[in-house]
Amino acid sequence: MTDTLDDTRHAYDDADQPLPDSMPGTETPYVPVFDPSVRTAIYVACTILGVILAVAAPVAIAAHAPEWATILLSAMAGAIPTIAAAFGVAYNPSRKA
Repeated sequence: MTDTLDDTRHAYDDADQPLPDSMPGTETPYVPVFDPSVRTAIYVACTILGVILAVAAPVAIAAHAPEWATILLSAMAGAIPTIAAAFGVAYNPSRKA
């Protein structure tokens, strides 16, 4: 006979738990490598390019464009969010603010 633990009836409140940056032993808080204005410019540029490419890829397919063009447009449309995310999360832990 197995005993199962049913803890779905309990509500957990973790509001009293410290944030990761305030934990003892943390050396420095998160410091992004790129300036906020640089990240904003990259986000805006990637948003504009992402929208353009997301529209251009199906249009190229509907217009019977060459296969290489549709593949390139689709690949670029998929890569744009990755590029924006890379600039947003890239950081150097040893960098001093």
